[in-house]
Amino acid sequence: MTSATLDRQISKPKTQRGRRFLSKREPQIFENDKQTLIIKGAHTSEIVNAFMTDVGLLKKPLANKLKWKNRVLPFEDASFIERMCEKQDCSLFVFGMHSKKRPHNIVIGRLHDHEMLDMIELGIERYASIRSTDTKLSLGAKPLLIFSGEAFEESEESRHLKSLLIDLFRGPKVTKVNSAGVEHVIHFIMPSEGRLIMRVHAVELRPFQSGPEQEKASVDGENAQISEPLKTPWGPYVQLELRNAAPEADFVIRRCKLPSEDKWKRACRVPSQLRPKTDKSSKNRSLDVFGSKVAQVHVQREHALDELRPAASMRTALTGNVKRGFERQQQPTKKRKLADGAPKAKRQRLDKDNE
Repeated sequence: MTSATLDRQISKPKTQRGRRFLSKREPQIFENDKQTLIIKGAHTSEIVNAFMTDVGLLKKPLANKLKWKNRVLPFEDASFIERMCEKQDCSLFVFGMHSKKRPHNIVIGRLHDHEMLDMIELGIERYASIRSTDTKLSLGAKPLLIFSGEAFEESEESRHLKSLLIDLFRGPKVTKVNSAGVEHVIHFIMPSEGRLIMRVHAVELRPFQSGPEQEKASVDGENAQISEPLKTPWGPYVQLELRNAAPEADFVIRRCKLPSEDKWKRACRVPSQLRPKTDKSSKNRSLDVFGSKVAQVHVQREHALDELRPAASMRTALTGNVKRGFERQQQPTKKRKLADGAPKAKRQRLDKDNE
């Protein structure tokens, strides 16, 4: 099919409003915040419904939820999810279902250019919803994400899971973050390959108390973690308190679908307008993945190593043993006097030694 035939089949917008709508859907240099689409499967359990409701509360206002149930199997056919995400302008999705084969099943994934990029299937083993606690979080608050466990870097699936969780819970993009405004922490723990633990802690900043007031506060916060006194830029000392909040979940990792290498490179491509500019004339300077400048410094050679004897070891040089490591200072030696009647060969040999 030629390009002219495709142009005739594509219906072009006839109004200014339609052109503005399509221009917003086109690729942008500065993309908007990623929206998440929450989809229910044909059969769901109470745990799955509670999890998807809590994810919607944590993601607000960057979350859209479909009200009806859908007979969808993402790993067999993802066309419905791609179509709904394109319609709702969402690049992330959370799909929940429940069956005898896969109980309390959750699928999280993301799309690129309205095509499925990657998705990971998780099974909920234990769950505590937000309704089970009295802790309240502000709408649209940006969380602090913490990842613990070496298993996050052991395999390609674990690295994609970490990247997917960051995209899902990172919140809106901001240029600056007020440290005093961080209200909750989402802690992901991976004790072993195939298991994932999610914990949420509420952050409270309070002035430092000493004496009986401190003992009373420690008794009241038995289930909380209190930091050491920290000095603020404006003078007084404060303490950070982490209280257990919700949701809490224990997952088991099931299936995983990873993108091809070419598709992953296209998804991670950065526009040329946003790439940090490098000065080609400058030498020994480079930029790391965060855009920070890194310089390479050349240190001059140590002159003390040149004074070593050829057979001296580095250990002797570092210990500073003058007798063994370095050549002794040449002291002026007295020349041996030869008798006038000494042989000529012996005289030449002694002259060489004196040199």
